[in-house]
Amino acid sequence: MSVTSLIDGPGPYDRWIRLPSRGYEPTTGLSRAHIYQLINAGKIKTASLRQPGKLTGVRVVWLKSLMDYIERHAKGGEEVQ
Repeated sequence: MSVTSLIDGPGPYDRWIRLPSRGYEPTTGLSRAHIYQLINAGKIKTASLRQPGKLTGVRVVWLKSLMDYIERHAKGGEEVQ
């Protein structure tokens, strides 16, 4: 399953993405479960899109916040521009 870009911003990671229904997010390789752990810990920017009166909705993640989280944990190597 591919990730859907909801709104494209000026940079390659400046966009909202939906999490895959199962498996791994293709840009980062992180599992859905791991991303939800980051969401619950408040480490990445997300939004829940739910219609009034509905119990379920769609969780989207700001991809740049996910990539920034990974960058904060990177060691060595050269910074990618």
